[in-house]
Amino acid sequence: MAVKPVIIFLTLLLLSTDGIGQEKQTYSLAEAIDLALRNNPDVLVAQKEIEAAKGRKLQAVSPDQPELNLAWEGIESGGSFSKAKERNITLSQNLEFPSKFWLKRGVGQREVDIALENLSRIKTLVTARVKSAYYKVKYFDRLFETLEFTLGLLNQFRDATLFKYQAGELPYFEVIRAKVEIAKTQNEIIEAKKELLFSQTEFNLILGKPGSEELKLTDELTFTPFQESKEQTLSRLTQQSKSLSIATLTREREAKNLSLAKSSFIPDLSLTGGMLSEGGQGYIPSFGVGITLPLWWWNPKGQIQENRANLQIAETRKQALERILIGQIERAFDLLQASQEQVELFEKTLLKEVDEELKAGINSYQYNQIDALGLLDIYRTNKTTKSEYYKTLYNYLSALADLEVAGEISE
Repeated sequence: MAVKPVIIFLTLLLLSTDGIGQEKQTYSLAEAIDLALRNNPDVLVAQKEIEAAKGRKLQAVSPDQPELNLAWEGIESGGSFSKAKERNITLSQNLEFPSKFWLKRGVGQREVDIALENLSRIKTLVTARVKSAYYKVKYFDRLFETLEFTLGLLNQFRDATLFKYQAGELPYFEVIRAKVEIAKTQNEIIEAKKELLFSQTEFNLILGKPGSEELKLTDELTFTPFQESKEQTLSRLTQQSKSLSIATLTREREAKNLSLAKSSFIPDLSLTGGMLSEGGQGYIPSFGVGITLPLWWWNPKGQIQENRANLQIAETRKQALERILIGQIERAFDLLQASQEQVELFEKTLLKEVDEELKAGINSYQYNQIDALGLLDIYRTNKTTKSEYYKTLYNYLSALADLEVAGEISE
């Protein structure tokens, strides 16, 4: 009959000593966020995308490479180059109309701006992920402590029940009931420890650390009421939304691309300068000016048609995104409010009441004013209330983190 408690004890011992020999890493929430932002691959990729956008901007505003030509003309059959009647050395350079240069520069700058906003968006999302993972670890840590505290109370209850049984005041079934409740709580402790280890692994991976690394989190789960109204929150998060900013910049980029396509009908300039020699005489300078002729109109027209459609697509996506984000923010706000009401219920009434009931119950049981089953129900209620409180607090803090990124699109 004693085999199961021994197995449970050994399992707990293995779980609790799993990290012996490893040095625990200590993190505050701020330290965890900072580490994640430095190690997260999405952040690192977004930083490189900024460099790539800056490179594309340089390419866009770079003029065509100049062209150097050397020509020998009028060479008789079998003659050498020195017998050429004309010798030309020319250097030519194609120059775009100035407005095209500025439009290309504007398109390139919008690409850089989009990459910068995308980095900020990803950092916001990663920060929310770290917060949620941090709170999850703390929740299971507090749940584990609550169950261990309850187990200590139940052990005292078993001893008191056994003493009363030996004194002939209780049937042995009451002792059995206490032992069963202890075994049940031990199983709950094992499950809570398992979930704690899983959440620690997830947290480590988000930070870019080995999943098995031992850690200790210093910031506690604390409740601070959220004071903003829905209208204030909606206004603030939409104004701060990097996703909306990216959509706006994308629309501006496509507008500039459309203007650039329309400017394709404007001729570009070609400058040519060089040296000319005739009949072996000395070289004299030469100079030429040319312009492009946009005769093949269907290419510029096709560009205009394509870029006009892209601009309309960008505008449609921006409008759709605004509606989506407003819905996300409102849902996240409602969930946060519901979670806040639950936390306030526990902190204002339930926690105080169950603690008082527990003290009164233990005292009443000692003086035989309630039976063992009554005290056992008080223990269960106390354990459930404390466990649900930490779960509710975790839900509130997670909802708060989710609200702060409700104005962003994760993809």
